[in-house]
Amino acid sequence: MNNSDFFGCSGKLPFNETRSLAMANGASATIGDFSEFTSKGRVITSIDRIHRCAKDWTRFARIALRHAFADVKCAGAIPLQVMLSFEFGKDVTADERKECSNAFGCELFRNGISLGKCHSSQSLGETAVTIATFGQASEKPQAEVNSGRLYLSHPIGAFKLHYLAEMGFDDITSAAFDLAEIREDNDFCCWDWTILTDVSGHGLMGAILQVATNHSLAIDLELSRNHILAPEVMAIPATCLENSIDSYGIDMSSIDERARMLITLRETAGPFVGFIDDAVNKGSPPGLELGRYHKRTDRIEISWKE
Repeated sequence: MNNSDFFGCSGKLPFNETRSLAMANGASATIGDFSEFTSKGRVITSIDRIHRCAKDWTRFARIALRHAFADVKCAGAIPLQVMLSFEFGKDVTADERKECSNAFGCELFRNGISLGKCHSSQSLGETAVTIATFGQASEKPQAEVNSGRLYLSHPIGAFKLHYLAEMGFDDITSAAFDLAEIREDNDFCCWDWTILTDVSGHGLMGAILQVATNHSLAIDLELSRNHILAPEVMAIPATCLENSIDSYGIDMSSIDERARMLITLRETAGPFVGFIDDAVNKGSPPGLELGRYHKRTDRIEISWKE
């Protein structure tokens, strides 16, 4: 007998429940097995998979969608439509599946974004959702990248505080961890940045390193306590939110321990990082100044200021 462990026999939910979930989030209004939208500019697309990160389904929907929208916003686009693919864990009941589906539908409606298609299945792992986002952006000439400053839209650590609160740490204030759920960065995103990116699963270091590599930049990060949302971010361990230092391929042995912890911390729906060339004279940019960059072979230097 051949080993059949590799073969997936489908985690499809029953037909009647699939229809019920479509009714719950509004996807039943779509035609057949496809969706459509009209765009008058460039179409920007992105896809993300987010595991369940909150007991409350509305909170999960807000964090997951905010995270998914970030990439198209970095491209200067306005989200128009999403497609959802739920993988519900075995521990989630039929009623909870409906609550989750409804929460995403309500949140999309609140933001004026259409739901193109929704697929639901059952899996053996944790509940997760894959979100494909489609946005519209106007034509924009490629900005020249030379040297300038970079800024952070808000301090790092909101998702870790949210995680600690979900894990039962009573001294975490809602004002702090709600930043991952309801914080709006529209003013920051609308600034005329030379480059805009976001901090997500690979942390600040991953976001900075990707820009440095793509644009051949030397980046000098000047970190301090001002870039940390709250003391608990550094004081309370959370192994599942810590990226391996070795994964970046850079020697960090001489970097201050606080800086290492901050730049490798995983975020979901994290802050944005804006790069603005010195030649662009637009006044004082919003956010927290994070350092400088220069046009040369990609290199990262990191310092910690008291």
